[in-house]
Amino acid sequence: MVDQYQKALGVDLWNTHYERMQEQLKKLKDVNRNIFTEMRQRMGESLDELSYEELGALIEDVDNSVKAIRERKFKVLSNQIDTHRKKQRNVEEIHRNLLLDLDARQEDPHYGLVDNGGDYSSVLNYPRLLALRLQPTLPTTLHSGGGSDLTTFTLLE
Repeated sequence: MVDQYQKALGVDLWNTHYERMQEQLKKLKDVNRNIFTEMRQRMGESLDELSYEELGALIEDVDNSVKAIRERKFKVLSNQIDTHRKKQRNVEEIHRNLLLDLDARQEDPHYGLVDNGGDYSSVLNYPRLLALRLQPTLPTTLHSGGGSDLTTFTLLE
């Protein structure tokens, strides 16, 4: 159907489209070549073919790039310093609060731990607590049927 349309108009659409694509490909290859040449020149290669004005422009571009990099580096370092200062202020505030809490505990004898020779029951009116440790013992009998075996524990002082 497309071939009949082309014959009726006397135009070859495929060749026209192909030629436009070839022209666009040639332009893109030129752009690509120019970019690679510029990259090599910025890396210090292929400088022999540059004129004095082009070398001056290249130097200016490099100087501008270095300036932008230094500004970015300064900004990053400034942000890191600001973050560090904020963390330092938070740590100092926590330290001050802990010192105030410690002072409050030392002023109030009923707040926190009291050291009067180890006799805590007289100060706090609580009985002395014993530390207990649980230790497993072997079961005395083994069951051979359904059900579960229970392990008993003895309390040791």
